[in-house]
Amino acid sequence: MERVLTKAQPAGRAVGRSGAFRRALPLFRPYLYLAPLFAVLAVFVYWPLVQTAYLSLYEWNMVSPVKTFVGGRNYAELFSGRDFRTALWNTVQYMGWMLLGKGLLPLAAAWAVAEVAGRWHKVYRGVMFVPAVVSMAVASLLWLWILNPIGGVLNGVLRSFGLEGPMWLSDPGWVIASLSAVAIWKGFGLSFILYLAALLNIPPEYVEAAKVDGAGRLQIFRRITWPLLMPTTVFVALTAVLEAAQDVFVPIQILTQGGPNQASTNVVYLIWEQGFQFFRTGMASAASVVVFAVFLILAVWQIRVIDRRVRAE
Repeated sequence: MERVLTKAQPAGRAVGRSGAFRRALPLFRPYLYLAPLFAVLAVFVYWPLVQTAYLSLYEWNMVSPVKTFVGGRNYAELFSGRDFRTALWNTVQYMGWMLLGKGLLPLAAAWAVAEVAGRWHKVYRGVMFVPAVVSMAVASLLWLWILNPIGGVLNGVLRSFGLEGPMWLSDPGWVIASLSAVAIWKGFGLSFILYLAALLNIPPEYVEAAKVDGAGRLQIFRRITWPLLMPTTVFVALTAVLEAAQDVFVPIQILTQGGPNQASTNVVYLIWEQGFQFFRTGMASAASVVVFAVFLILAVWQIRVIDRRVRAE
């Protein structure tokens, strides 16, 4: 009898283990659904980040089979060089223009379109969103024609008013604003749609109650509309800042190639230039690591500071 009980114990343990596994399976099921996503991120995002940090410590031209370990020399040369400081300052300027063009202007346009009733509302909404479906390369070529200093549309309009337009893409004082205009025109539609959706989702009871109390349009916007739009505004503004570095890459590459005299280059174009024109893989990787760290800090700041304030308000 003792032998029978002894033999039955492993089977009981196996049944107990399978039962525990079945009970624990629902807890792990969401992670199983996310496993393919994590695998894709690991292969195409996190592993390239690790490789980039690794290559930033070496000097390599992507052709030679030998990589020379240089430690932090790439970072020292990066921060001491004029090109990176210029690209960083230009990127900050691009961010400022993007905040204006993809944050403030779409908000004003969405507020105006939200006030329009009837079929014209759909017409204006479609017209505003059209540039978003155009590729950045096509937008750059279109604006090359608009900004042409001799036969361009913009200078032609200025001449009709007796004004002489500048060399938009050759003047260091105008080139950043000109390239920003290309990216703003291309990304205007998405910000506009986000603001318009947020405006149309504001409960009309709030507006009607304010009108009954005698509030005007500006007071309604300042006291009701603007606070309710704050989450959308934060998302649009931070997206514009974080995407400013890459949105102008194609216009820079097609229209100016970083000129004149590096006046229009930014950090993303500098990385591409170092890596794929000069074949300085270590320097390009070091610049990529620095840019990633900066944008990571901005993202953490968004999550921990700005989102918390928006929820509190």
